[in-house]
Amino acid sequence: MIKAYIKYWKKAGDLKSYSNRSDYWWVFLTNSIIFAILSILNFMVTIPKAGKIMSQSATLSQKEIIQQVTDLYANPTGGALVIVIVTALIGLAILVPNISLTARRLRDARFPWWISLVFGVAAIYGLVTMFIHQEFLAKMGYFVGFINFIIYILCLFPTKYGIDEEDDSRTYE
Repeated sequence: MIKAYIKYWKKAGDLKSYSNRSDYWWVFLTNSIIFAILSILNFMVTIPKAGKIMSQSATLSQKEIIQQVTDLYANPTGGALVIVIVTALIGLAILVPNISLTARRLRDARFPWWISLVFGVAAIYGLVTMFIHQEFLAKMGYFVGFINFIIYILCLFPTKYGIDEEDDSRTYE
């Protein structure tokens, strides 16, 4: 896992070579763990604020409670804001390496590398929606999620060698 992650950073920006499935999915797992930790930290910082709102629930209407809890997410402050900014910065930092890793993985499975650019646009969408909360963007999230899901499925395909290649002739260094 560590070797795959080091290779991920060393080959950031390389759209020409190949990446095997294990390298792709080890990086996916590592990035998922990083973002899960950040999400848990955000939850731990936000839950006391939500608890305070709930303790006032006897004096507030349901609409006011929903609005205040929604504002915790839409307008983070303090520690939650710091975690959101750190999450966005990490998301920006891994944007190019993720696009290039996806391009290499898709090339290895004999799919067009440019599909990874669609993946990049979806990642940018995710970063934008962290700070801009519009109903239209929220509804578009389902479509963007579906597109990402399709790209993840394409990355599951095994290595396909061309007519001019012998099996196991590719180097994944």
